[in-house]
Parts: sequence; C-alpha cells; structure tokens
Amino acid sequence: MGKLKFALFTILSLLVVTSLIGFGWLRSSLPDLDGTVTLSGIDAPVTIARDSYGIPHISADSDADMFFGLGYAHAQDRLWQMEVNRRLGAGRLAEVIGEPGVGFDKYFRTLGFAVRAASAWDNLDAETRHLMQTYADGVNAYLAEHRGAWPPEFVLTGTTPEPWSPLDTLVWQKMMWLSLSGNMRHELARARLATQLTPEQIMSIYPTYPGDVEAPFPELDTLYAGTLETLMAVTGGEPEATIGSNNWVIDGSRTKSGMPLLANDPHLGLSTPSIWYLVRLHNRTKDTNLVGVGFPGSPSIILGRNDKIAWGFTNTASDVQDIFIEKLVNDGQQYLTPDGPADFVTRPELIKVSGGDDILMTVRETRHGPVMSDLADPDDNDNEFLRDGHVLALQWTALMDEDPAVKGILALTRSDNFDAFKAAGTLYYGPEQNMVYADTDGNIGYYAPALVPVRRPDNEIMGRLPSPGWLAKYDWQGFLPFEDLPTRFNPDGGMIATANEKIVGDDYPHFLTRDWSLPYRGNRIRAELDAVEKHDVESFAALHYDTTSDMARELVAALLPHLDKESAGYRYLSEWQGQMDKNRAEPLIFHTWMRHYQEALMADELGDLYDDFRRLRPRLISSTLRHAATADGTTGDADTPYYTMPTIGKDAAMAWCDNITTNDVTESCADLAVQAMETTFEDLTEKHGTEAYLWKWGDEHILTQSHRPFSQIPVIKDYFELTAPASGSVHTINVSGVSQNENSRHASGFGASYRGIFDMDDLEKSIYVQPTGQSGNPFSRHFDDLFPLWLKGEYVTIPTTEAVPADAAHILRLEPAQ
Repeated sequence: MGKLKFALFTILSLLVVTSLIGFGWLRSSLPDLDGTVTLSGIDAPVTIARDSYGIPHISADSDADMFFGLGYAHAQDRLWQMEVNRRLGAGRLAEVIGEPGVGFDKYFRTLGFAVRAASAWDNLDAETRHLMQTYADGVNAYLAEHRGAWPPEFVLTGTTPEPWSPLDTLVWQKMMWLSLSGNMRHELARARLATQLTPEQIMSIYPTYPGDVEAPFPELDTLYAGTLETLMAVTGGEPEATIGSNNWVIDGSRTKSGMPLLANDPHLGLSTPSIWYLVRLHNRTKDTNLVGVGFPGSPSIILGRNDKIAWGFTNTASDVQDIFIEKLVNDGQQYLTPDGPADFVTRPELIKVSGGDDILMTVRETRHGPVMSDLADPDDNDNEFLRDGHVLALQWTALMDEDPAVKGILALTRSDNFDAFKAAGTLYYGPEQNMVYADTDGNIGYYAPALVPVRRPDNEIMGRLPSPGWLAKYDWQGFLPFEDLPTRFNPDGGMIATANEKIVGDDYPHFLTRDWSLPYRGNRIRAELDAVEKHDVESFAALHYDTTSDMARELVAALLPHLDKESAGYRYLSEWQGQMDKNRAEPLIFHTWMRHYQEALMADELGDLYDDFRRLRPRLISSTLRHAATADGTTGDADTPYYTMPTIGKDAAMAWCDNITTNDVTESCADLAVQAMETTFEDLTEKHGTEAYLWKWGDEHILTQSHRPFSQIPVIKDYFELTAPASGSVHTINVSGVSQNENSRHASGFGASYRGIFDMDDLEKSIYVQPTGQSGNPFSRHFDDLFPLWLKGEYVTIPTTEAVPADAAHILRLEPAQ
C-alpha cells in the first residue's frame, strides 16, 4: 500500500509539474512591453507606451516609422487574429484546421480575394505601397524578435505565423467589405421564396421602404424562361440581421460648449478579440496625432480623429452586388452574352488540407465575375440547376482590379477641412458608407462615397432578384459620379444622424438601394437629440446606451386591442414602454410572442422553408394587427401615438392570417395573436418557472463574443469566448442581436464593436471603448478588461498632450540598428 501511495504521489507530482511547465510555457507567449529592442527597418527611435488598459501611444519621427511601430504593436497583441483572418480571406484555413476549413477555402478561392489583392497592389501609388510595406516590416520585425511560445492558438493548432505581406492587408480589407455587402444573399432569398409564394406575398415579406413606391415584381416565368424552379438548388436561407450602426453629429448651436460633438458606434458581429484596436499615433516631427480604432493587419486608423477633424462611419448598404444567371452553350464549355458565346476565364486553385489530401479546384469567371454556383455539389441529386444549363455569377464592386481604399484612408487621416475629407472619400471604392464629419472650426458635414452601380431605367429587377446575364439591359452602366453622391455641409437645424436608414429624399434622382434598414433607430436618435436643449459628452454617452425600442412600442400598441385586459400578456405589456432591459420580463415576453405569432402567420405557407426565413418582420406583424378587427369592431390604429411605420396593404397583409392547413377553420390575425400569447406564457413557464415577474430578458438574451475557430470546440471555447446577459435588441440605439435560430433562441452575437464620442471644443475630452480588450491572448489581463466598461456604459480617454503619457504602465523603445 505504501508503494502504491508513493507511485500515485509521484504521478500526481509529475502531472502538476508538467502542467506548471506547460502553463509557464504558454505564458511566455505574452510580449515584452518594456525595455529596448534594436531593430532594422526604422530610421529613428520609436516609442510604444501603453496605458493601464494596454492602449498604445506610438510615437515616431515619420509616418513610415510610426506605421512600423503600429505593425509591431499589432503583432504583439493580435497575432492569431491577423493570422486566421488572412488565412480565411485567402482560402488557406484548411492548412491549419484540416477538413472543417475546406468549405471556407473553396468559397474564398472562388471569390478570389488573394487574386484581387495582388491586382489592387499593382495599381497603388508608390507612397501608399511604401507605408503598407513599412507596416508589414513592423509585423515581421516582431516575428523575428519574439522568443518563447507563440499565442495559445498557434500552439494548439501546431501553426507557426508566416511573414506578413501588404497583400494580406488588402485581403483583410476585402473580408470587411464582405461583411458589409449583403444584397446577393437577399436576391437569392427572394428567388428561393418565389418558387413557393406569389409576388404579392414576397413583397409583403420584403416591403419597400416606408413612403417609397416600388415597381411591380417582375413576371417571373417570363424573366427566367423556365429556370426558376431549378434556381433554388444553389441558394441558401436568409441571413440574420447582423449589421447596424449609428453615427450623429451636431453643431455648436446644440451643445453646451458651443462647438460640435460627434458620436459613432458601428455594430458588427462581435468576436474575441474585437475587430478594432484602439491606438494613438503620434508623429513627433510634425507634432500631429491620430486617435481612434483601426484593424489589426492594416496601417493607420479607420475611425476617429486627428488634431483638426473627427469622423465616423455607418453602412449605407447600397446595392453593390448583383447575381447573374449565365446560360451555358456549346455543351457547357461557353456561356451566352448579348454578343454571343464567350469563354470562361479559369484559374487553378490548390487547397492544402492538414491531415488530408490536397484539393485541386478550377475557378471559373464570366464577364460579370466568379461563378458561385460551382461551389454546389455536382453530385447532389437535387442540384437540377447545374444540369439545366445555367450557372450563377457574382458581380461586386469589391472584386474590381483597382482598389485605392488604403490610400483614401491615409488621405482622410491627413484631412484638415471638409473639402479634403470629401476628396479622400473619392478614393473609397468599397460598400457605401455614411461618413459624418466635424472640425475644430465649428463645421459639421456628411458624405456617402463609394462605387455605386448605375442600372438602366428599363431594368425592372433593380437588385431584387438574380438577373439574366445574357440580356444587355441588366448590365451595369458604370458608376454614379462621386459628385452626385449624397452630401451635406452645415445643414439647417445643426444635426446629421444616420442609422442605416434611407439617407436621401424622394427627389434624389439615382438608385442606391431598396434594402434600407427600418428607420426606428434613426428616428429615435433624432428625437432624443431634439429632446435635450444643449448636449455634452455625457448626454451623448447616455444616448449610446439607450435601450428603448420604438419598434416594440409600436407593435405592443397594435397588439393590446386584441388581448383581454385581464390576461397576463395585457397586464405585463400595457404599462411597458419598450425598455429592452436585461433585468425586465417584458422584453422576453414580447420577443417570444413575436416569434410565435410570426410563425403562426408564415409557417403554413412556407412549410419547410420557414426555418430558413425566421428573421422577424415588424412591418408585417404590425400591419396584420392594425388591419385586424378587434372584439369591439375597431382596429389597432385607435388612439395611439406610437405608429411610425405605414402599414403594408390590407389585402396583402391579411392574406397571411388564415392557416392554409386547416380546411375547416378560417383563422383571423386576432385569433393567432391571442393564441401566440398563450403559447408564449406556456413556453416561458416551462423554461423559467411559474413566477413571471422573475423572468428576465437576460436569461435568454445572452451576448457571446465568439472566437475563430475555438468557439467550435466545446472543451476549450469557454477560455476564448466572452459572454454576458445583454440589454437592447435589433431596433434599439444600443443594438444587440436577437437570434431566431432554434438552437440559439434570443441569443446575441453582434452589437457595438466600438464607441467613440468626440468633443471639438477640447479633443482631449473625447472618449472611447471597445467590447473586449486590446490583447487577443487569453493569458493577458488586457484580453477582456474593457468588456466590463463596455457593458456598463463607461469609456476611457486617450490623451495626446505628451508624447509618452505620464501614467504609462509600460514603455517599449524600438531603436534603429546601426
């Protein structure tokens, strides 16, 4: 027995020692943040001084050395993020994670981001290329200098980081543009619905923007000449609502200081680490500063301020993508154009698979772009579309040979007036952005630059559905001139605010998109700005965290007339004012009711398709209730101040109410609404107990900031993810996702990816926050230390009065090699 105890003690001791050694080895992946490092590639010393939150102040004598220091700092803090993003965009993920990465690699090889990045590089000017190269040199200097373990993801995947290239920066830029461009998915979703629904039903699911008059839906049988039924084999479901951003700016007539204030909070999918990196860049020779956020993997900042101006972006979501149906001819060897048959442009792509065989694929492109339908399984028995003699190609502005966006960002950061700001915008070819502006002279402005395709007046599709590629009338006719894009400077009223809603009036002569976000957020921002006579940084911060949903107020006003006043649903919702507070029961009751009611409306018509189209449709829900008669013969329109959205036509809306699977019963929308509320309380009682007053929105509305790729591995994902109950919803200013997926009901994966507020009276009072921490290494205390601030509505300042802040927690000096 004594020998057994000794053996067990020895084994346990060895395990403990091995674990400690392993833990110590992994901790050696943390970078050295203090001291002096001698490096080639810089002309003069560079200082990287980090504050208590790990935010670096990078000071250098030239922009080139400054960007070298930024590359070095990015590599110290975000090396795995940079590695996985470039691999994903270049189609090289399977080299690291094996078979699970093959699908991603095929997709991105087909898009050809790496090919387009090389072309963009060839078309850039010498100065931009030089600064991008010096940034890459900074990244590679850290790779060469680092001793110890690489960050844990490299260790766990057995990967070693490769040298960084400026082409990697351009690939990552394309990845961001993909997340901001969603029209192709909506085109395919509408086309898929067209196999089962009438044009009127589709238009009620995808109604035109409030107040707009839309052309009738195209005659599908004529348009597709018999190909519609086979089109659906290569289309997926509708994307979740995962994009939304706010920005606003007011002039001095509306502020306590008499100078402008500007706010920005772009909403994107949230991840660990954040896609953004807070930084201050200081050119000692010019004594100039840039402060804000940029992307690890890219030089400079994207959103923020210099010493003269501040700016912020939201996504305009203009229609910069079209799917084209290409008709095959000559046994599929060519495709048809308005001028006759044409050859595909092809290129081989070799995908290396860790632990598996290499895959050689051939990418085909038409005159419109890459053939996306080649990604479908050719052996799939349901894939009639490919056998029917057609393929689908994508035309997208991000796939053009020229892409001067990096040059445009550098020009923007150097701008000191509105004309220079707009001139920088003309170099931006990506998805259109609402760019708001303020300067220290008291001016405010707005510009929405991009390459926006021009479509012919007789193009009845206008981005709603895939277009026949063999007909000339659907081809793009160039792009809108930059001088014709929306702009404003010192407008009457002293306010500019955008939240992805329509940003042009009915008199604007050009087509931008038909898929604007509903104006709930934008209207609330403007109303709340008007409600305060004089604003300051604090009132702007409070508005960033506003979680009242005008959408919920509107739908509840439409619902209540149909509920019995003694019912639980009425008692809980009648006094509620739409606050999406994580500690309240009402948001949970409301969203669960919406979910059940919409399913009752749509699932019988859509059948098996409904699981792919669960995205909530407030205008359809509101319209059915407002058109429906109540028990006393009135409608939900009576005596309410909350209706801001016009209804969908009565016939189109009410057609959804009767369940087509019950032949002997004719259901009304009121019946469905009442039954959905009863089902809601049964559902929530089963999940959360019988005491409804104890239910909380935060019990189900859980924010998860996911990690690539370890969120897919249950054993270790908790070490790499950040989670918390969250307030807000899709239509609150403080945006938060509300999943309709059966496996993640009400969960959130997106929100404010960064918040910045800029005081043009004193830029030192500007405040910032992002939702994780500066480091991507879970062993670092800066992995998540900004997350509590972000959750509570707190911010940090980034002072610029000294080259090295007096309270710097770490100071690293990069010295040039002799």
